[in-house]
Parts: sequence; structure tokens; C-alpha cells
Amino acid sequence: MTSARQFARIKATEADGIARMTLASDKVNALDVETLGEITSYVDHCAQDPAVRALVVTGEGPVFSAGLNVGEVLDNDTSRTGVLLDALNGTLVHLFRFPKPTVAAINGPAIAGGCILACACDKRLIAEGARIGATELEVGVSFPVFAVELLRHACGARAEQLMLDAALLDADEACRLGLAHQVLPPDGLHAAAIDLAGRLADLDAPAYALAKASTRRAALSVLDDDGCRALDRQVLVHWQDDRTRASLGQLRRPRG
Repeated sequence: MTSARQFARIKATEADGIARMTLASDKVNALDVETLGEITSYVDHCAQDPAVRALVVTGEGPVFSAGLNVGEVLDNDTSRTGVLLDALNGTLVHLFRFPKPTVAAINGPAIAGGCILACACDKRLIAEGARIGATELEVGVSFPVFAVELLRHACGARAEQLMLDAALLDADEACRLGLAHQVLPPDGLHAAAIDLAGRLADLDAPAYALAKASTRRAALSVLDDDGCRALDRQVLVHWQDDRTRASLGQLRRPRG
């Protein structure tokens, strides 16, 4: 049995207990406030619906997600930047806390916030030829604290070097460093993700949820840490700075 829920910036379908959420906000599946809100809403729906046993996250077209929508920052006053970063944090927390299995099917570039979104999933399958990386420093922006913790949860001690290198990795290197778990041919990626989600969903559901909650306590603890809140306030100020906005503006200039 297949059902579909209607959204404007994501596509959501459910079949045989597996929900599939496809990012579809624009040609690079950028994450704006509205898209992040829809992701959070659908994740909440899947958490509460007993018919949903697992969730697959992917992107429409040739891109998984190019990260946060620069236009949200540049086309609005600085208060909108705070709304955007809060929305990102909320979405990442909801996906990371989701008690059921999650699988990211990384069909194409997963850049900056797109990379971090994938890291919030339990398993990450990546297509041959896709690239992924925490590239925030390459464009002169800082990482929210919880995004750092997600990268650390996924990659352990390698997380700091991944952030400082700010590089896009090919699929094989991503697997070596923990950003992905398996490389697959593009035409088999989505079927493999559905199959993996189903196999994880066949495990005892309460035990799976408790295992996730137990292993994620350390990463989630930063949400209640005053020092981390203070760092996030500094991150927001940095994003709102005129020099940072000018650096982000470079992304809009045609190359060549």
C-alpha cells in the first residue's frame, strides 16, 4: 500500500511501512526556512504514525542538497539569519532524535548543511560519483554547535579535520572517513536504501529506539549546555556580520 502527503518543498510517500522524504525545494534542494519546517513536520508525522517503520531521506534530481539557501541570508535583514539557523538546528535535532531507523540515500552532492543533514541519519548510502563534505569554512561561515556534534557523532576524531579541510570528498573517501557507509551504483541507490531501511525496521523497535537514545546522549547534551549556547550566539553574530554576508555573496557570482 502506498500513500502520499502533500508539501510544497519536499515530496513524501509511504509504502509498506517505509516513508520516503525527497528534498525538492529548488534545483539544488537548498534548505530554507520553509523547507526545514516541512522536513521537521514530516519527521514528526513519521515518529507518531505507527504504520511508519523507517524513513529514507534523499534528494530530487542530481543533487542531495547544497545546504542552506544563501538567499535567506542575503535577501533579508539579519534577523532572518537567526530564524534560519534556529530552523536548521530544530530540523537536525528532530531527525537525530527520530526513534525509528533512518537511511540517507545520497544521490548527488551533499554540501555543508546537506552533509550535516545526512549525518543526522543512522545509515548513509552514497551513489558512485556523488560528493559530500562539511565545506562551511570554504565559504567563510561558522558551524552551529549541534552541527559539529552531528559530524563528530558520524566521524569521531576525524570530524575536526573534515571541518578544517572544508573539502568535498568522493564517495570512496567519504566511506573511509565515516561520512557514508556504502557506495552504490546510482541506479541501485534508492532500492538499496529502501531495502536497508526495511531490514533495520525488522529489528525490535523498542530496543532500536533505546539504542539510538543511548548512543546519542552525548551529542544531544550540548543542547542544554550554557557554554554551547554562548558559542551559538557567537556563531549567529558571525553569520550576521557584513564580511560574512559579503563572502556568501560570492556564491552568487557566475564563475568562469
